[in-house]
Amino acid sequence: MVTWENKPLLECVDLLQGLTYSPQNVKSHGLLVLRSSNVQNGRLAFDDCVFVDCTVDESRYVKPNDILICVRNGSSALIGKSCVIDKAYNATFGAFMSVLRGDKNGYLAHVFASDIVQNQIKNRSSATINQITKRDFEEIVIPIPADEHEQRHIAAALSDTDALITALERLIAKKRAIKQGAMQELLTGKRRLPGFSGERKECTIEEIVERFATGLNPRQNFTLNSGGSNYYVTIKNFFDGILYLDDECDKIDNIALEMINARSDLRKDDILFSSIGRVGDAYLIKETPRNWNINESVFALRPNKTIISPLFLYYLLKSEGTQQSLLGNTTGSTLSSIKMGHLKVIVLSFPKNIAEQTAIAGILSDMDADIEKLTAKLNKLRGIKQGMMSELLTGRIRLIEQDATIEVAEEIAPITQTAPKGHNQQFDDAVMIAGIVNVLYSDRFPLGRKKVQKCLYLLRRYQDESTVAFKKKAAGPYADEVRYKGGEPIAKSSKYITTTTAKKGTTFACGDKINQALGYIESWDRQADIQWVADNLRFKKVDDLELLATVDMAICDLTEAGTPVTVQSIKHLIATNAEWKAKLKKQIFSDKNIARAMQELQTLLQGGKTNG
Repeated sequence: MVTWENKPLLECVDLLQGLTYSPQNVKSHGLLVLRSSNVQNGRLAFDDCVFVDCTVDESRYVKPNDILICVRNGSSALIGKSCVIDKAYNATFGAFMSVLRGDKNGYLAHVFASDIVQNQIKNRSSATINQITKRDFEEIVIPIPADEHEQRHIAAALSDTDALITALERLIAKKRAIKQGAMQELLTGKRRLPGFSGERKECTIEEIVERFATGLNPRQNFTLNSGGSNYYVTIKNFFDGILYLDDECDKIDNIALEMINARSDLRKDDILFSSIGRVGDAYLIKETPRNWNINESVFALRPNKTIISPLFLYYLLKSEGTQQSLLGNTTGSTLSSIKMGHLKVIVLSFPKNIAEQTAIAGILSDMDADIEKLTAKLNKLRGIKQGMMSELLTGRIRLIEQDATIEVAEEIAPITQTAPKGHNQQFDDAVMIAGIVNVLYSDRFPLGRKKVQKCLYLLRRYQDESTVAFKKKAAGPYADEVRYKGGEPIAKSSKYITTTTAKKGTTFACGDKINQALGYIESWDRQADIQWVADNLRFKKVDDLELLATVDMAICDLTEAGTPVTVQSIKHLIATNAEWKAKLKKQIFSDKNIARAMQELQTLLQGGKTNG
């Protein structure tokens, strides 16, 4: 077995100091100087750029694979934050930054970002105030495998996980932007929902809220964190519609809880409103509180339900127009705040019809639920990444080509046999195929049967529904039953889809009655499932889909048999199946790609019903 060793960091890479420049060198354009503000969440960011016109030694230009590090800053929390230079830039780095150069395979960048190095940096903070000196770098020690191949495989595994995290972050950002656009259109009346055309009205907040209240501050009333188990909610404990009752929340005893409740009288459908700091942030109470209450900086608004839907008012308070009105009524230069009297007179515009309010709020709430679900998935993936780092970067789990073993995929749920509800499996398949074709079809890129079959298989796994029709065929999991006497012929005869057969095979397109199938999808509440196909599978190549589907079916078989899931056990299962064994000759089924598929499936399938 190849050994690991502990080595000084600077035996593995070179340390370069940043550029010192004067204010006279700063220009509107020229050579970009990367500073701490250009490192955000482990990646380069270009929102705050400085350019200079001065002579810089060639070695001080950043190069691909350089590790850019903040070494001096007014905030100690920023010391040691880093990112990798992903490509060539016409850029250098400032005096408060340093670069580690010579990370040939990406391993050292992951080690530097891990707790292994970051804790060493923090432990030196008492000796050097808000900075890492060259001497500090000289004393940093890192664990490293002697075999560069193992370094490369570890870096690749962690980078693949980073790519999944980045993709999920972008998807969440995209969905947040879509939601903001929907709020702007629906809450202002720029777009009306089908079936609604009634009048809108304008009222002050005081006219639509039947009760305003606050909680209590401790003062002489009670003492925080004196042995009680109830939560004391301040503005720091709710954010963007989510209430955080966790260890960060102060605690109060039962006497204090009763004292506060006598004043606040919180109930279901009341809206918490931040009056200081993040003025205008809000939270809609889902159930009458039993073990928590609020302080004086949190306003409690009780909507008049005969005039306005509580959920609709929550979104209206969060809308861009209302937030601008709140901004115009705040006071305080250091900490913004709004008085209750100023809040009451703000004017809101909304539809008179409560049914329309409810419909709008329902759409926005569904979007929030989708974002919340994805955020939970993102947090889980970040946790997996941290676990991988602690295992892979210390050698507790070995990852080398002949034994590429990543066991996170053992959590993937095995196949279950879920009976269809309200309609048979063949018709359900027909409708799902129509939904897949609707989101994947493109005039530019023909949609073939192989891709449709793989997407249907992965969709069924995501839905935690039966995949018994799919067999081990040369092209991966493939369902002859769906093709010849099930979903595909039903979808064609129902005119949900059309097919065209030529020398290169059969391609799919939308049929004249595709909307009928989409109507079934909506009535069965399966829009999110089809959107999952669009978000995750649309741009994948057929070979990648074959890899994912094959590895997933192998994982399910191994799990069902009680066999540990590793790259080697998956390869053995493939090699011992007559239909599948030829796959191992393909580059797409290399050890590295199988390990990558195991990781991706963990994220891809965890949002389905099994894990939901």
